[in-house]
Amino acid sequence: MSKCLWLVVALLFLGCARHYDSPAAELGYLKGSREGNTSLYEVSFSSAVDFLNIFERNKRPISSMLRCSLEGGEVSMDHEADQYSASGLVPVTQAVRHGDAWVYRSALSFYESLNGGRSMRPLKGDELRRVLQGKQFVPCVYTATAYGFKSYRSGVLQIPTADILYGLNE
Repeated sequence: MSKCLWLVVALLFLGCARHYDSPAAELGYLKGSREGNTSLYEVSFSSAVDFLNIFERNKRPISSMLRCSLEGGEVSMDHEADQYSASGLVPVTQAVRHGDAWVYRSALSFYESLNGGRSMRPLKGDELRRVLQGKQFVPCVYTATAYGFKSYRSGVLQIPTADILYGLNE
């Protein structure tokens, strides 16, 4: 009987994710460049929000990412939704404060989703050029998770496609 009661209590706690007080942050694109001789594209962006303390003071995110849709439109959190996307970790502990804004960086990887989102294949330069052809911007959002809280999602960051293509040619 005590095992069943323990299971019921655990399930109740799992469903009680707290909300955070932070609104969806506006993100500003600063610059982007290819990272060395790799296929990574480093993006610098700003926000008035301190993502290190997004959930509450001294409650660091366990996951902190920049997610982008190469197909335009809404940035999905479901890996099955977009065939072409990009993502990269955002090390919030390395953010730099400039006046009222925080500056963050993320090294984006571009990939194609295969097998209904169960696997991913990195995009090569020519493939990425083809996917981005005719697009002016790549929409991205910052997402974060922390134990006991609902996932955080920022406003949309627009990365100019011309900057990404320029980085491919470097």
